[in-house]
Amino acid sequence: MDNSMGKYWTQASENYGRIIDDELNSFRPDAWKSLIFGEVFTEKKLKILDVGTGPGFFAIILSQEGHEVTGIDCSEGMLAVARENARKNRVNPTLRMMDSHHPDFEDSTFDLIVSRNLTWTLKDPRAVYQEWHRILKPLGKLLIFDANWHHYFFNENLMKEVKRREKQCVEKYGSTFSGDRAGGLTIDYKLLPFSKIMRPDWDIDALNDCGFTSVDYIRDITEKVWDEKEKLLYGASPMFMVSALKG
Repeated sequence: MDNSMGKYWTQASENYGRIIDDELNSFRPDAWKSLIFGEVFTEKKLKILDVGTGPGFFAIILSQEGHEVTGIDCSEGMLAVARENARKNRVNPTLRMMDSHHPDFEDSTFDLIVSRNLTWTLKDPRAVYQEWHRILKPLGKLLIFDANWHHYFFNENLMKEVKRREKQCVEKYGSTFSGDRAGGLTIDYKLLPFSKIMRPDWDIDALNDCGFTSVDYIRDITEKVWDEKEKLLYGASPMFMVSALKG
């Protein structure tokens, strides 16, 4: 298995670990719980899969609510940070190294699948959506949270706006969220199909084609889950939510 993506994220794991640690000690856990459980109407204990768990934010906050959570990631470095974050927050989600394109689970395993800032990295998103449909239980829910990250490489006007926001963010806050990546590995965005298209419109058609029902989206959820620095820096690519049921 080619795990170049995993190696890329491992070199970034320390920086993202700091970001997630800050998030866990902010308004965001309550904001995300409110958003997610506003979409999933249940009082029972859920089996939840967090795909691309990274430093474990979703895995931790959903475990805090008493659910049985599994977080998967292709980066051992990210998983190491997630394990430490889980320990500090006194929860014990199952954390496994796994390629999101090939989830190693039985059919109809999970009540809920969530992902945040993961789908833009997929090399074959339609195939992944089909797999997520397979491992969801009947009437299970899928929640995708993402943005049109890196589309500015293919849109000159958007690139100008991103650069303007980066400059303004540094002037106002002294930095962006970027950290050092000692390994020097990079991602070729031309190989990632979601870099070249505007979402979430594509996702809606693909999820319907994969057999999901009640497919819907909110194009901009940033007021609920981003702070002022994030809104300034990333506002050209607002975060959206896509929801779908396994009918």
